[in-house]
Amino acid sequence: MHVPRHVVAFEPSGYSVSVNSTTTILEAARSLGLFIPSDCGGQGTCGKCRVTFRPVSIPTEKDLRHLSPFEIATGFRLACEHVIDRRTWVTLPQTVQAKILTSGKSKPMKRQRDPGLVGQKGVAIDLGTTTVVAYLMDLQTGVQLAQAATLNPQIAFGEDVMSRIDFATRAESGGAALRERILSCIDELVMQLLTIAAMSPKVVSRLSIVGNTAMHHLLLGLDVSTLGLAPYKPLMRHSVTSSVESLGLKSVGSAEAYIAPNIAGFVGGDAVGFILSQGLDSGKDTILGIDIGTNAEIVLAHNGKAVCCSAAAGPAFEGARITHGMRGQDGAIEHVHIDAPENPPDLFVIGDSPPQGLCGSGILDTVAELRRVGIVDRKGRMYPSARVNRGEQGLYYVLTGSVDSDTESRIVFTQSDVRQVQLAKAAISAGTRVLMEVCGVRPADIDLLFLAGAFGNYLRPESALRIGLFPPIPVDRIVPVGNAAGEGAKRLLLSSRERAHAERLIDEVEYIELATHPSFAQMFMEATLLESEPQGMV
Repeated sequence: MHVPRHVVAFEPSGYSVSVNSTTTILEAARSLGLFIPSDCGGQGTCGKCRVTFRPVSIPTEKDLRHLSPFEIATGFRLACEHVIDRRTWVTLPQTVQAKILTSGKSKPMKRQRDPGLVGQKGVAIDLGTTTVVAYLMDLQTGVQLAQAATLNPQIAFGEDVMSRIDFATRAESGGAALRERILSCIDELVMQLLTIAAMSPKVVSRLSIVGNTAMHHLLLGLDVSTLGLAPYKPLMRHSVTSSVESLGLKSVGSAEAYIAPNIAGFVGGDAVGFILSQGLDSGKDTILGIDIGTNAEIVLAHNGKAVCCSAAAGPAFEGARITHGMRGQDGAIEHVHIDAPENPPDLFVIGDSPPQGLCGSGILDTVAELRRVGIVDRKGRMYPSARVNRGEQGLYYVLTGSVDSDTESRIVFTQSDVRQVQLAKAAISAGTRVLMEVCGVRPADIDLLFLAGAFGNYLRPESALRIGLFPPIPVDRIVPVGNAAGEGAKRLLLSSRERAHAERLIDEVEYIELATHPSFAQMFMEATLLESEPQGMV
């Protein structure tokens, strides 16, 4: 049966493609590598893939559910809901490069760099789900010569790991497409670094790569289906060393690539890098380390023993599944203060530009402030107030715009958004409590809490403590360490001793599976309350 084909053009990029008439706008954009936000992977449940196109189509039920009357009237539709059944011109939302965290803090490294590397350079890469960061290093001196970062291009196929695992297993050649995208991304970053440093590819003799287990498997072309189903077992845990050519990289010809090992299905080489860079498995202090993402990686070191877990926090603190959530970029509200329930809140916006939505730290602040002034209670229930209105989906708090009129520019925080934060908070808090129970640690015993990643770097510790995201410890014990995984990648690049240490870690660090731990379910339920944990809890 012949399926008609039509051309769709995307503005302002200028890209166009001919697709069959059953292809959605979102799928067509993905085929060109164009990014349209879609937290749900094109299932029509998140409402984030908003675009305008002409000729415009009649709104679907999901359009009407997720878009305001103002947006419908001005031509907005969901890209996942409309197929290319005629020649179509699509205007993409303004895309702004996210504020990518590249810097990090690391435990001082003793002079243990590999000998015989005079004049040679290497590239350390943090292969994140959302962002990819690369560092050009002098292998003899350990000095950083350049850095570069970009959004992970795999994001066109799904914003979180599970969406990409689903795409890799369900779509024809899905895994190959994801692998090709990330290899091209690494090549481009390497060339950027060499251009910045005015160096030839011939000087690069080694690469090191850290990433979560799914990124590790996708990079190597391994089957990721086991990571999408319980008990989430990786096909490979150990590190891989190969030539860049056999890996599929083209930017440097004769270098060696080292890919860090994985501890478990959702605790990968990025967590290994975190542990190495902060020395979490060495020393006498009791140290809690948390890297908050869709799957929060939590490590607790106590009495020379390290235990870890992965908490399925969901993407709420990355702006996904939040009505007006977004990444940390210009226009994102990063901090919120509410003086009184009836007064407009004080908003602090990245780039001092007009607010477009809330990033993770702003989402955390909003819930903590709503709780502090009594608009939301300890169970997460929102109450009527001067800036609270009721819509079809329930109550919502108005951050910007008129309380009474529905306009495109209005930014709100809904009862459903509060629930999403409760689930994320409960997963992280309960995961932390399980590790503390395993080690017999109380909050007062924790000497330091290291927060890794962009969210940990920019959040207000007071807001996190107010809703019980972290154990109740003094604020001065909470230390943001930035891109700890990237710092770990540098150590792995520079030292064979660090690489040997990483290989030992996968057996020495005890992984706790939360789903089967007898205390987790009860702790999770208790942790949904928006309040600080009791001081004496274990």
